[in-house]
Amino acid sequence: MRLKILAKINRFFGALPSSAGALAVALAVALAEAHAGAEAAGGSANGSGKPAALSEAAGGGAESAAESAGGGSGASAAAGKGGSAEKSEFSDKAEMLAAAMDWDAEAPLLPAEYAAAKKAADAGNAEAQFVVGAANLLGAGCEKNLQTAAMYMSMSAFSKYPLGMFGLAVCMRDAKGMPESPKSSYAYFKRAAQAGCARAANALGVCYYNGYGAEKNYSKAVELFKRAADAGVARAYVSLGRAALEGLGLQKSAAAARGYWEEGVKLGSAVAQNNLAILLIKGLDSNPDEIRGMSLLKESAMRGYPPSQATYGLSLIQGIGVARDARKGFKFLELSAQSGDREAQNNLAACYFNGIGTPQNYDLAISWYKKAAIGGFADAQNNLGDCYLNGYGIAKDEGEAVKWYRRAAFQGNVSAQSNLGYCYLNGIGIGKNASDAIKWLRKAAEAGDISAQSNLGTCYVNGVGVGVDYKEGVKWLEKSAAADDPQALGNLGACYYNGLGVPQDTEKGVILIRKAAKLGNEEAQKALMRIR
Repeated sequence: MRLKILAKINRFFGALPSSAGALAVALAVALAEAHAGAEAAGGSANGSGKPAALSEAAGGGAESAAESAGGGSGASAAAGKGGSAEKSEFSDKAEMLAAAMDWDAEAPLLPAEYAAAKKAADAGNAEAQFVVGAANLLGAGCEKNLQTAAMYMSMSAFSKYPLGMFGLAVCMRDAKGMPESPKSSYAYFKRAAQAGCARAANALGVCYYNGYGAEKNYSKAVELFKRAADAGVARAYVSLGRAALEGLGLQKSAAAARGYWEEGVKLGSAVAQNNLAILLIKGLDSNPDEIRGMSLLKESAMRGYPPSQATYGLSLIQGIGVARDARKGFKFLELSAQSGDREAQNNLAACYFNGIGTPQNYDLAISWYKKAAIGGFADAQNNLGDCYLNGYGIAKDEGEAVKWYRRAAFQGNVSAQSNLGYCYLNGIGIGKNASDAIKWLRKAAEAGDISAQSNLGTCYVNGVGVGVDYKEGVKWLEKSAAADDPQALGNLGACYYNGLGVPQDTEKGVILIRKAAKLGNEEAQKALMRIR
């Protein structure tokens, strides 16, 4: 088992007492869940015949109003991406900060501007409340404070300010200052979209696209993306590009995806920059442009978009598309990891573990592995399991190793499945269980894990957990030996030497055993001594 960095070119409350702020957040969640529950039941929480979350809608059907970027409450998309028909001194700042929340713009809010917004927010101005909430969410004009962000977003949402409802939904979706709540987030995105917030219309489309808080509906999702794009929301072009690339709700076309992302880049989206960069680097539309791709990736990373920081950091560490600079790459990884990107946290841990771009530090490596593992990142869970199993930077604990292997294995991590099978096979950190060992080894072997193929083949040859089947054993040993696995080479050599599952061929058997011995297989070295 080896720890390694995994290549990543794929990715795409203020004047109120704190208790009052917590109460505002709790009420927001409770109300949204009640709305979502009533809607799911097809009924109403207020006897109006409409879901409670939509009861304030004027005019026609609630569903059609919510699916429109410009329906309900007398607001329209033309009133602005945030959906507010009336302008105040905080309107432009609110729009700018909402765009920054979607990585569509920068958020240069001055401390004096924040102070003015907070004064107005505490006096009950809903736009200012959103500005204060977004500023605390982004760390614009003030230090980041997620609890304060959630509190002011809740206050703004209670005033039915469209961007306030959008901001509260974002907090609920991303677990910023409050627990994650898919149904509540969906309900508030829907209310904001109904009130004319085009940015919320795109977010609502993403809910339908991913099945987040609502049933998947690609046609609804794409309709919402298009409405938001028509209103000038850059992030909507990111959504349309994804739909085109994946062929869900739109005809599958990498060229069309590129076109959407090009438009998103023109409108200032850092996410579009990231996605277009990956498409160009990988040549997904058969028209690669690595130089421009790396330029876009660097620009997105410099703007602070965490996935771009992680990818660009690894590119610098590995010298892919740019001059190798491990120290600089480490810094970008660190920024991404600090923002909460789980894959970056895992790779940052690997840098600390191996001393890449930074002095080796096992304590920090374990700390970052734990952050990513607790956050559910399967590769980090497997790596943390390796650390516990071998006592790397932490007290050896086989039971703890098995716990993390199991968590990663159930997520489909192939290395963890192989490691868990090995632990079951040998009674490491858990009681021996040959049938469970075979189950996990087979999963990993079929997915191409070399160690699992070797162990599974050996089990068939020796009848461990399965009946003896030399031919099946040789099949798996051949696969692993082709990758020069020392154990597989030695065992396959023994099969040829003795004619087990294959016609006897002592010369080939000796060649394989000798190769295994050179690669450090001690059993093969002993076998050579006996043969001589």
